[in-house]
Amino acid sequence: MPTLDSSRAFTLVEMLSSVAITALLLSVAVPSTVQFMHNQQLISASNALVASLALARSESIKRRLPVLVDNGDGSWESGWRVFVDLNSNGQPDEGEPALLQAAALTTGIIAKGNTPVRRYIRYTPSGSSQLIGGGFQAGTLTLCHATGKQAIRRLVLSASGRLRRAKGEPGPC
Repeated sequence: MPTLDSSRAFTLVEMLSSVAITALLLSVAVPSTVQFMHNQQLISASNALVASLALARSESIKRRLPVLVDNGDGSWESGWRVFVDLNSNGQPDEGEPALLQAAALTTGIIAKGNTPVRRYIRYTPSGSSQLIGGGFQAGTLTLCHATGKQAIRRLVLSASGRLRRAKGEPGPC
């Protein structure tokens, strides 16, 4: 039979040691989890943009008409739309079929294109990318997280309309 002297409880030192170890583990795990979530948001945004561009290219070939992926205001992170540009003016006019309206990207995701792809990407019925004025269109869309701790994602568009993914080092966008 146990005596009163052999009670099973934690001493103050044992309890403080357990709390210190738990705090140490959490201080390592929480930042890694946040960074993982930000990286997943970046991958998701990149995939959404790639899917929209693939849709535009395939619809252009299928319909034998130019199809635009347009961000409206020069900001890809605020969303974009995919539409058939029947009159080749680069604007969604009444009567032109809207194929997709993408919502804004997750807060903290920055997406921008260099000059040829800053505002729109236009596919021709041959599947190539072409500026509204007729010149070939090639450029790079860069996606990054505002924290700068995740690897940068680049979507490189060739004049043939082919989209290639590239990954860059973490840093400012």
